[in-house]
Amino acid sequence: MGGADTMIIIALISFVVPFVFALCGLGSAIALIPILVFLGVPFPYARSAGLFVNAVTTISVTLRNVQSGEFEPKIALPIVLSSVIFSPVGAYASLSIPNKVVGLAFTLFLFSVAFTTIFPMKKFKEKEKLPIAVLIGIGALAGFVSGLLGVGGGGVILPLLITFGLNPRIAITVTPLSVPFSSITSFITYAKLGGVDWNVVLCSAIPASIAGYTAGIVQKRLRTKTIRKILAVVLMVVAVRFALKFI
Repeated sequence: MGGADTMIIIALISFVVPFVFALCGLGSAIALIPILVFLGVPFPYARSAGLFVNAVTTISVTLRNVQSGEFEPKIALPIVLSSVIFSPVGAYASLSIPNKVVGLAFTLFLFSVAFTTIFPMKKFKEKEKLPIAVLIGIGALAGFVSGLLGVGGGGVILPLLITFGLNPRIAITVTPLSVPFSSITSFITYAKLGGVDWNVVLCSAIPASIAGYTAGIVQKRLRTKTIRKILAVVLMVVAVRFALKFI
């Protein structure tokens, strides 16, 4: 697929895009896949590469967070477990619930979270932790919506955590743990179906893994206000992609 120049461009983009998304603890496939397609990568290959990049980037971020002691297992694990359980429920529900209706509603939700992230209410107080029942509920809702729409769990979990008032700095360390599971499972499916160009995957995954680890380092040095701005922009990008998909 493509010449050396194309692969170099793919490698550069696969560092920059995942780095920006990893600052918010999110997988970058939703932005990386259309960019790869624009560069001439066939859609099935772009999608499999994007899923693999999602996995390696978020694993790198989580590894860095664990090493730096900023990982919050008491917050992350209830969310991940309940999201994994309810994701198949959402997949089955998709047979009877119109994806377009849910997709557009979720798009509006993302835009509203992005807006309130930049312009929080004056009396808004960021929380350092949430009740376990709330965490389980967030995971269940995220898993259901993720299965219903066929999207990664991180893009659902992060805005929900922000909505319930969790400190964004903590939220972006919790979210990455939810992404690799669905991404790896989907990638394996594409690999079995033959929809993988390993040259594209390697050119994307190696810089993306470095980007994820680097983003974990940079996160620690950013002010919460800066994180909020980056987070809002990324959520708007995700919301626009959802809007284009479901309109």
